[in-house]
Amino acid sequence: MKNIFAHRGLVSGSFSENSLSAFREAVFMKKGIELDVRITNDGVPVVFHDKTLKRMCGDKRKVSDCTYDEICTLHLLDTEEKIPTLDEVLSLVAGKVPLLIEIKLPKRFLWHHKLEKAMLPLLKKYKGEYLLQSFNKYSMRYMKRKLPKVKCGILSGNNYSEPDGFDFISYRLKGLTPKKMSSLKEKYNEIFLWTGKQLSEAELKKVIAEYRPDGIIN
Repeated sequence: MKNIFAHRGLVSGSFSENSLSAFREAVFMKKGIELDVRITNDGVPVVFHDKTLKRMCGDKRKVSDCTYDEICTLHLLDTEEKIPTLDEVLSLVAGKVPLLIEIKLPKRFLWHHKLEKAMLPLLKKYKGEYLLQSFNKYSMRYMKRKLPKVKCGILSGNNYSEPDGFDFISYRLKGLTPKKMSSLKEKYNEIFLWTGKQLSEAELKKVIAEYRPDGIIN
C-alpha cells in the first residue's frame, strides 16, 4: 500500500517521537511520515504532539507559552534530541518521502491563524509531496484557500464531527465498522485511518483487507 505514514516518525527504543532521528529513520526506510506542528509564543512552528511539554520533556509549561529559545533548552525524554522546527524537518526530508502534516492549534491562536501564517512560507518553498490535516475545520479551510493545490483533510473519529468539503478524512480505527466505512466513502473522496496504537504487520494487513483505506497512519 502506497500511503502508509509512520506515526510521528519511525519511533523505537532508540528514537523519540517527532524527533529528527525518527524522521531520518523513516526516510531511510522509505516510509511516509505523519507529524504534528505547534507554535511557540514567539511564532516559530515546531514539531511536537502534546499541548504541554510534560510527557516528553518533563516540563509543565505549554508549548505555546514558551519562546523558541526556551524550547531549545529542552530534550526529548532521556535523549540528546531536541524539539525540531518544521523548517528543520522539511530540510531533512527534502521530498524523499511524502508528509502528512497535522496542524495543532492552541485555543488563543485559533481565530487569527497565527500558526498557519507562520507555516505558509515554509510550505510554499517546499518541493516535496505533502498533505495537511487537522481536527479544526477552520484551519483546513484557511489552508485550502492559501494552498489550493494541496490536499487538506479533517481528522475525526467516533467522538468527533465529520464536516463536508475536504479532500480526505483521517478517521480513527478504534470503533470503526464496515457500515461506518461505507458511509464515509459516500462523503469523502479519500479515507485514511489512524490507529493510535502501532499495529503489527499482520494486523495492518488485516485492516487493509477489511476496509481498503486510501492511507494508514500507523
